[in-house]
Amino acid sequence: MNDIQVRREEQGAVAPPPVKRADPLRRWTLGTLVLGILLFGCTLVADRLTPYTSDASVRSFIVRARPEVAGRVIEVGVRDNQIVRAGDLLYRIDPTPFHIAVERAEAKLAAAGQAVGASTAAVDAAQAQLVEEIARTNVREQAARVFELVRVGVYPRARSDQAQSQLQEAEAQVERAQAKLEQARQELGPQGADNPQIREALAALEQARLDLARTTLRAPGDGVVSNLQLSNGQFATVGQPALTFLDTRLVWLQAFLRENSLEYVAPGARAEVALDVLPGRVLPARVESIGWGVGEGDIDSVTGLPKTRQGGGGWLAAAQRFPVQLAFETAGGPPNGVRYNARASVIVYTGDNPIANALGWFWIRLIAVLTYVS
Repeated sequence: MNDIQVRREEQGAVAPPPVKRADPLRRWTLGTLVLGILLFGCTLVADRLTPYTSDASVRSFIVRARPEVAGRVIEVGVRDNQIVRAGDLLYRIDPTPFHIAVERAEAKLAAAGQAVGASTAAVDAAQAQLVEEIARTNVREQAARVFELVRVGVYPRARSDQAQSQLQEAEAQVERAQAKLEQARQELGPQGADNPQIREALAALEQARLDLARTTLRAPGDGVVSNLQLSNGQFATVGQPALTFLDTRLVWLQAFLRENSLEYVAPGARAEVALDVLPGRVLPARVESIGWGVGEGDIDSVTGLPKTRQGGGGWLAAAQRFPVQLAFETAGGPPNGVRYNARASVIVYTGDNPIANALGWFWIRLIAVLTYVS
């Protein structure tokens, strides 16, 4: 009886509910979502407080050396990619034709001086002819007496006509002398260096001397010679590029930052740079200036037709990029090995933001290490 009762109690007992186990996929999904939101928020904050760009490069002044006079090259004083100092000879054009031009201009200046002397003599001669004016005065006085004597009947009327004719001839001679004097003065022009002939001859001489000086080109400063296209015996043409001079006296960085990252960037802000040419190194820099505009490029330069903007089909348009100029703050100027247009990555610290600055510090050093394999 007891066994039957026990079995009945066992059959009537209710089984406990099963224990639910946590779904690992759901947990990982939620964790990833939370992490993504945190990283997105950190990125938004860091993009304002410590903006970063990999679109940066080294810049310097470039001088395209073009001959200003034509002639045969007789000496090239540099090699391609050679470092030069200010005043070093770059090339020299045969100066012989230009020496001849200077001598010809000097001869023309002397001839102009002699011509001015001859014109002065002509003026003196014309002035001497004005002595006729004194004779004209005498003729006037004599004619007046004749006219008076004819009026009172002492002389016949024919003497009056003769006196009138003599007076008109004297007046004509004086007018001709005055005209010759004025013509001689106009031909002479201003005296001394203000004389047009002298000024023209002086200008020609100065131009000849300038062309002679331009046959020799020297380095305008410390820099590097590149793209050398001259050799001895070659004929240099005016305006044809002969070499490129890279001025190393002033080297800076130009970084392009997105416009929505420029809110807190200001001149004087501290920055750090990782150069591809110097992998593993992080160099200090400082913001010098921020560009105020960039070209629109709405018109095609070839056809003159409007161009469509790229990347404007989505919800959000691509951010415009503005140039930011930075200066190296390494001791002794730019580091050795830096070349024009060398690629760089830049991070800017806009203020005292410990967390954002620490993340930026770590990031730029990670990028510097990755430049070994980039």
